[in-house]
Amino acid sequence: MFNQRGYMTTSMNDIIKETGIQKGGIYRHFKDKEQLMIEAFQFSVQIMHQHFVKMVEPCKDTKEKLNAFVEAFFDLSKNKPIVGGCPIFNAATEMDDLEGNTFIDYIDQAMDNLKDFLSNIIHKGLQSNELKEFVNPNEASIFIISILEGALVLYKLKKDEQIITSIHHYLNHYFSTIFHERQ
Repeated sequence: MFNQRGYMTTSMNDIIKETGIQKGGIYRHFKDKEQLMIEAFQFSVQIMHQHFVKMVEPCKDTKEKLNAFVEAFFDLSKNKPIVGGCPIFNAATEMDDLEGNTFIDYIDQAMDNLKDFLSNIIHKGLQSNELKEFVNPNEASIFIISILEGALVLYKLKKDEQIITSIHHYLNHYFSTIFHERQ
């Protein structure tokens, strides 16, 4: 519900109505709405991370892993594994202007973890000499994630599958520039 409607706009009454749990029952488990938001966010991020791992781990080489990462990301446009898209992006755009909000630290950490996950794939590709030496894992992961997040926003706005297809095409082109050609 938070990922679809927003953390600040989802009221406790919405949560009570959706879950059937009374306010006292909710507050028995959560100190306040902020703690509930943080734990719901962390749960959503964990589900998303597990989805990425499930898609990437079986892949044999870096090219397959990067393509699997992209596919896993585009699954978010199909409400898989979480309804509402990328929970990190959704929370970040909602919370970025709220000064003193501790929630932003959790969002920042989740984005770092996603970036590190992708950066690690790229780093291993460099170690196995699959990727060209000029590739910087940190910069490449920021670039790829930024493109994918932007694609999700455009897709949510336009509801046009061509956006996903176009971004996929251009990412494949980018990938072809960073990999050594196979003989």
